[in-house]
Amino acid sequence: MKKSKSTIILFLSLFLIPLLMSQTKSFVIFREIEFPLERMAKIPKLNSKDQMFREYSYAVEDNYKNIVNKKPVDLFFFTYTVEDDSTLLEIASRCNITYDTIATINRMENITSSVKGKTLILPTAPGLFINKNQTDNALEVLLHEEYFDSITGGTTLYNIGKNQFFFLSDKKFSPTIRSYFLDATLSLPIERKKFWISSDFGRRKQPFTGEFQNHNGVDLAAPTGTPVHAIKDAVVKSAVKGNATFGNYIVLTHDNGKMTSLYAHLSKIDVEPGQRVRKGEVIGKVGQTGMATGPHLHFEIRQGGIALDPESKLRLK
Repeated sequence: MKKSKSTIILFLSLFLIPLLMSQTKSFVIFREIEFPLERMAKIPKLNSKDQMFREYSYAVEDNYKNIVNKKPVDLFFFTYTVEDDSTLLEIASRCNITYDTIATINRMENITSSVKGKTLILPTAPGLFINKNQTDNALEVLLHEEYFDSITGGTTLYNIGKNQFFFLSDKKFSPTIRSYFLDATLSLPIERKKFWISSDFGRRKQPFTGEFQNHNGVDLAAPTGTPVHAIKDAVVKSAVKGNATFGNYIVLTHDNGKMTSLYAHLSKIDVEPGQRVRKGEVIGKVGQTGMATGPHLHFEIRQGGIALDPESKLRLK
């Protein structure tokens, strides 16, 4: 009986417990610190004449010294409401703190995220804030994939408002994440030399009924089987086959649902609902399904549910 118990204990210690700990961080105890938003000091102006901003600047300077001397940083937070047209990069420069730091604590997705009129949280030390929970925020997904497994019990968990963040002191975006964050441009749904515009955005005569109606996208004529690419990092909202109008089509959501793109009349769909795709990734093939007079891609961009002329976002011509 003693031998049997020893065997069970050995099995648990060598195999079962490590397996469970690899699947979840619930076994790891983190030091938690609460920082209620309403108790954070408010900076009226990012100006050296402002007393509160001077205090913030002194705290940041002290933490840079702590990092150089390999001492723990003394991290706390201020808030600042952006009233002018300052960009994230300009605010980061004035605060002498990395834009990576401000972006992650304020849950920005990319460099185009507007800050005007918003109240930003300004940490007093540089580093990355990794959301404890998995979200649909594209930047947080990338950060989660790259850093979450390296977070140990020695990492402090900061409870800020409704969010929980692990703080990785003095860390910066990796080259891949930095490239994603700074590259806010959209790629073409079909390589430039492989299509021509057969129908523009706006009012047109519907080829099947002869009636004038709004054409909410553009038609890009291309041979059947031509690869179709995601214009930006996205989540597949829907992948539908056999629709009477659009035939086989895909809808992607970008920037946490703020923008969608639609790709219709496909001969083949290469993605599934819920799947994450990267900018430029092949998601399907050009076809002639649904109401189509020839092989082409019907392509739409919408923001807030409103159809936009794709030419305003992409240089199609």
